[in-house]
Amino acid sequence: MSSIAPQASTTMQAPPRPRQPTRRKIEYVPLAREVETYGGRDLNLLETELVTLPQRRPIRDVSEWGTVDIDALAMSIRSRLATELSYALTTLTLLSTMRGPTPGSGFPLVQASDLFEEVLDLLEEQAFGGSEDPTVDSFHAISNITTQRELFNLIYESESQPFAVLVPRQGSKDPNLGPLQRPGDIILAITNIIRNLSTVNDNSDFLSRHTRLVDLMLRLCTVEHGEDGSTSPASPALSLGDLVRVRRDVLYTLSTTAPNIHLSTSSPRINLRMAIRSFHLISSYLIDPVEAVPPMASIQLVGILPSGNPKPPALADAALEVFSRLSQLDSNRQIYSKHIPQELLFRLFEALIHRLPVVDADFQLMVREPWLSYLEKIMIVIYSLAFLAPPELKQKLKMNRALGFRAIMWRVVQKLLMNHEMRGLYTICSKRAVEAMKVLDDAEDCFDTSKSTAPTMSFGMGYGEVGDSSSERGTGLLGGHRNVTWEILMLQEVGKDEVFFGELESLSRVEC
Repeated sequence: MSSIAPQASTTMQAPPRPRQPTRRKIEYVPLAREVETYGGRDLNLLETELVTLPQRRPIRDVSEWGTVDIDALAMSIRSRLATELSYALTTLTLLSTMRGPTPGSGFPLVQASDLFEEVLDLLEEQAFGGSEDPTVDSFHAISNITTQRELFNLIYESESQPFAVLVPRQGSKDPNLGPLQRPGDIILAITNIIRNLSTVNDNSDFLSRHTRLVDLMLRLCTVEHGEDGSTSPASPALSLGDLVRVRRDVLYTLSTTAPNIHLSTSSPRINLRMAIRSFHLISSYLIDPVEAVPPMASIQLVGILPSGNPKPPALADAALEVFSRLSQLDSNRQIYSKHIPQELLFRLFEALIHRLPVVDADFQLMVREPWLSYLEKIMIVIYSLAFLAPPELKQKLKMNRALGFRAIMWRVVQKLLMNHEMRGLYTICSKRAVEAMKVLDDAEDCFDTSKSTAPTMSFGMGYGEVGDSSSERGTGLLGGHRNVTWEILMLQEVGKDEVFFGELESLSRVEC
């Protein structure tokens, strides 16, 4: 009997797996610094300062400054010492910002004419090293106008270069000057003083009749073009950034003094200089094709929401203000017509047409006072350019289909006068638009006084009334819109104005 031994089990048990720890949710707040500034500027602090600003002490009165020796200030400027110049310019800056007891009064320049002449001598010496040579004729038909936008682009490009601060440029301080002021800073201080003084009513007439001041300030705004295509200020003491600030101060100074400025002086050379330089300065803010757009497009260009309270471009509005006042006198218009090339007149005229409202969104802005004022200034400048343009240029402007002068102007008149609620406010602007169309429709030399406005034997002799449009020949500028024109002629605001009615009726004539 045999016995079978039990077999040993060869199966081994696996070791137990380690128990995985349960995941726990860890909540924590990351360590971070709360930034309440935007671009390094605390907007909340700025808003707080604006709220408390009216509660602060108002601008000090002139009498609070005490007794200022005007002769001592003049001697300080004449000495050309650094400490004396700093004292004199600082004192003049404070005096220029102070106001008298009555509104619109301040530091009277009429009683300090010698001091003002010393300031102009200092400005001319620091900017150009002396007066302009009257024998050098450097003016010709210059068609290249550097716009304000182009100047900003040049500044941005130059300052964006690596180590831009270390590169010496025009207007930088000479290391050999030592502890003296940079000439550009002295020029900026003086232009700021003149701008402040121009806001005083008593000084406006004095500054506008000061031919040397107007000529010198316009000279500061001049831009020169090198053979390599570079652009630089005419003053070697100014940089491009300084030039932008100087041009802005000069523009605002002219906006208050322009009504009494006479470009027709005893010197034909000065007339030529002031006409060309003032026209270049004004055009530089208006003719840039990127910025010469209708009102709503100009708002979108700067990125402002139309739902807020957007305003017209400030510098363009000031430029329109200056030219509308400068061209108010027929003598100034004649100077511009004589010295400004037709190409520049056409470019400015074209830019102004492009700034007129076109779509309904543009006309909705015209209910606001700033935009209505902006439109009226454009119409006044368009009329002035049409008035001073030579007959051949008027014919070109009228027949240029790409410009679309007739269609755009007539649409503006229709939109404004067909607004029943605001028609009374739009009458002046519409009348100026019709006058501009009438001037271009006649295409005559407005400075020619040899032609009689009516026949010698007119009254009671069967020749019709004086100014009767029946004697005109040809189809008017609005001859193709006769039906709509008659609707506008029936409006009360048009019918009670004989000049407005007569010009609009003449524009709608049709040659049989």
